[in-house]
Amino acid sequence: MNNLVSYIVIFYLVILHTSCKESSKTTSQESLWSSPYHVDKQYPYHLVNNEGKHLFIFNKTAWAYFLCKNPEDVLARAKRDGANVIRVALEGSPYKAVLKMDMWPWGGTREEPQWDKFNDNYWNQVEDRVKMALNNEIGINLTIYFTYKPDKNDAPAQLAYWKEIIRRLGKYPNILCWEIMNEYVKNEDFQDIAGEWFHENDPYHSPVITSAGTTDDAVFPDKPWMDMAVVHTCTGSIPQYDLKWWYLAIARNAMSYGKPAFNNETGREIRHKNDDGVHRRKQSWLWSASGAFFTFHTLDGCEAIDSIGYKAPGYDFMKPYVDFFSSIPFHTLYANYTVCTVKTDSLVSTGLASPERDMSIAYICSRNTGEIIAGEKAWLRLPDGKYTVTFIDPATLADLGRTEYESGGLRENREILIPDFKDDILIKIDLNTQMEKTLIEGTK
Repeated sequence: MNNLVSYIVIFYLVILHTSCKESSKTTSQESLWSSPYHVDKQYPYHLVNNEGKHLFIFNKTAWAYFLCKNPEDVLARAKRDGANVIRVALEGSPYKAVLKMDMWPWGGTREEPQWDKFNDNYWNQVEDRVKMALNNEIGINLTIYFTYKPDKNDAPAQLAYWKEIIRRLGKYPNILCWEIMNEYVKNEDFQDIAGEWFHENDPYHSPVITSAGTTDDAVFPDKPWMDMAVVHTCTGSIPQYDLKWWYLAIARNAMSYGKPAFNNETGREIRHKNDDGVHRRKQSWLWSASGAFFTFHTLDGCEAIDSIGYKAPGYDFMKPYVDFFSSIPFHTLYANYTVCTVKTDSLVSTGLASPERDMSIAYICSRNTGEIIAGEKAWLRLPDGKYTVTFIDPATLADLGRTEYESGGLRENREILIPDFKDDILIKIDLNTQMEKTLIEGTK
């Protein structure tokens, strides 16, 4: 009898243990970071993980996260602002006069380095903070070199560092990408060696990138090891940097290389004069409504990283922006310039659509903050079918009204009235009923 009871108890313990394991596995798979992301071969402008999930990247700078005093608050601020990635330096002494920190992964010191030895206490803290970020559903854009600028001749000595990075950090699914350098391209030969090494030796195939300073186009976009088209716009919300001819134009440039387009450093407040929060909202929407990914570069990601509760201009507009793009099948939409257009030169607009036009979006904004737009029209060119057109406030995602629209085919370019709006508006067009296709004259 006692044996029977023992067998029953063991049986139920096995069942309970299996159940708990399955529950844990399910929870893990539901996580945004259940496995590493890589470039999707089917949708090459996007990243996908092993479970087939696509990531809408919204990045926030957090250079000294690995050594800062309040890492929990850094993550809390990132989540509050809608970020699912933070950009962190593994090596470097950012804002040294203020922060008085030196993130040194090797043995020895910056003055007398020991390249074949490693600072285990620092690496242990790095791992702890990568895991802390993972537990908070935050990924890491890992910048490998920030202050130190190796050249081609230094590559052999750096091989041990690269191996240590893969050994200690490659296993974490929330490592978004390996960024070789921050805003430095004078050592192109070295970066070719390092970039190719990470591309070939990372068993998890996380994207490899690098970055230059502010430019109007992506850095090294044709290099095979560059998995994303990366650009920086460390510029302001001032007339010199026009929303159409600067921000939108650069987004479109970056989108022209058949890779995910990633602006992983934008203008911050004060230093770059990007102090208008509404203008910053417009920058982010223009970038992503063109198909690209964006970054919220802020004072509290730099020298004010330990400023608890800091709020950058425009912080309250970022989460609705991320929520919208995360809620739609963003990876199935492509840049489109005909579905929904406006003809008023003072407005800036861009849009995306699926190839079948079952979903399309258009973002429209004024150049000047606070401007009220009344009586404006949009022009639609859609395949035959019945559609619902929804007008949305980008600041809050409030529904501003809907209208039903029936298209007689692509030969039609008909106008609809846009509700009056202040600063910007989003138009979302969903196909309800597909109808038999009619041909444009000349194609019959």
